[in-house]
Amino acid sequence: MQTWRLLDTPPMTAAENMALDDTLVELRGQGKTPNTIHFLQFSPRAVLVGFHQAVREEVRVDYCRANGIEINRRITGGGAIFFDESQLGWEVICGKEFFDLKVPNDRLFRILCEPVVTALKYLGIESSFRPRNDIEVNGRKISGTGGTESEGAFLFQGTMLTDFDVDTMLRSLRIPVEKLKAKEIDSVKERVTCLKWELGYCPSIGEIKEAIKKGFEQHLGIRLEAGWLTPEEGRVFHEKLEYYRSAQWINMVNPKYQVHDVVQAAYKSEAGLVRFTFVVNLQRMRIKDIYITGDFLSFPSRALFDMEAALRGGPLTRQFLHTTINTFFDHGKISVPGMTCEDFLKPVGLALEKVSISKFGLPLEYCNLISVTNGTFEEVLRRRPSVLLLPYCSKDLECDLRYKKGCRVCGDCTIGSAWAMGRSKKMKVVCITSFEDLMEQLEKMRAAGVSAYIGCCCQPFFTKHVDDFEKAGIPGILLDIDNTTCYELDQAKEAYAGNFASQTNVNLDLLDMVLNAKVM
Repeated sequence: MQTWRLLDTPPMTAAENMALDDTLVELRGQGKTPNTIHFLQFSPRAVLVGFHQAVREEVRVDYCRANGIEINRRITGGGAIFFDESQLGWEVICGKEFFDLKVPNDRLFRILCEPVVTALKYLGIESSFRPRNDIEVNGRKISGTGGTESEGAFLFQGTMLTDFDVDTMLRSLRIPVEKLKAKEIDSVKERVTCLKWELGYCPSIGEIKEAIKKGFEQHLGIRLEAGWLTPEEGRVFHEKLEYYRSAQWINMVNPKYQVHDVVQAAYKSEAGLVRFTFVVNLQRMRIKDIYITGDFLSFPSRALFDMEAALRGGPLTRQFLHTTINTFFDHGKISVPGMTCEDFLKPVGLALEKVSISKFGLPLEYCNLISVTNGTFEEVLRRRPSVLLLPYCSKDLECDLRYKKGCRVCGDCTIGSAWAMGRSKKMKVVCITSFEDLMEQLEKMRAAGVSAYIGCCCQPFFTKHVDDFEKAGIPGILLDIDNTTCYELDQAKEAYAGNFASQTNVNLDLLDMVLNAKVM
């Protein structure tokens, strides 16, 4: 039976924990340190984005700064997480030969989650592994995991949700709506749980650590002995610390683009979100710059940057993009557990469709605000859309018709202006008052033989209900609305029921451009 080190460090800052992670996996990869189980905690509270994520896309920076919440980046992939002082992190740092694997895969994730499933059973909670890398209790996540590698070693890490502050997490993170779609829910509060919620009390940190220790000893067939950092680990840790405190590390993934020449598209698979951001030269149809971000895990860690480098400067064509990305996957240059090459090609196709809209004279900054269902932008225009759907949430808060379908076209809000624009094009204008009302309206339109329509809604709403729009069977163009939406305020349920109490705005400039776009 092998003896591993049990490293239990005191609560540390986000930068200290990240620097230590890098130190542990680097030196273990060089064969200089023992296999280790590591317990870690954070103080002060912190938001950690995944290795491939951009801070500004995932974090509400102003809120975190105002509330003393640190922001940092993990050396592992996956999604952004909120870590308060009560949470416990656990890590496995070991040589690859122990599992006889060169590249992490789904089997390894299951193997390394089972000890924590057993630990939860010791604590009185029945849980199970959920692919790709979560541990759940009755469908609600209690532990998320991720990993990375360095030469001959793996680092696999997870969190144990103890007494979870969901409200602060929601205010700290920009929760991806695509994740809500995948789980068929409206609120993060409905898809996570913690020890306190399940047991009615929170076991001591000591009890939790002992349960996890027993779980790893049982499943890995090892014996854990308490130990501390080696002198070399201490030296390397202090050498790395300044870098992990720096903006260079924290903002390492930072898509820099001018609004007028960027096109962006995302695709959410069961294994994670992939977002492509292209900075383009439309005249020459070249890729000036590219950023591939998301909450997935990829190996080796530099593979995604190598893919970006291979695409940067190339032609903005389907053939070049597909060939280059296919080569990375087919030749084993990149491995993304749970994902295939197709999961990366889909957002590429969505981005190219947005580029094609620009041929109608719309700047790319507006093309990024357009979604299309049941056809291309050109195909929908050729059908001459005869109905304009507008959202009740853009009506004036004081209007007595806010939660009703009518409009006086008084000019006090953007709905009135949009209503007039639609009427000027001889379109039937309808105000949608709830999600159910939308579905009923689309069904009535289909039964009446409506050939196409234009609608206004926030992009998160469209992303969440893309399948519902497609099932309705009517070609449509959906335009993004302005201002904070119900998704950003965690009020999707209220909005669906027609009770959203904030005001958005129809993007009148965008609507005017689309209404007056000419088919070639």
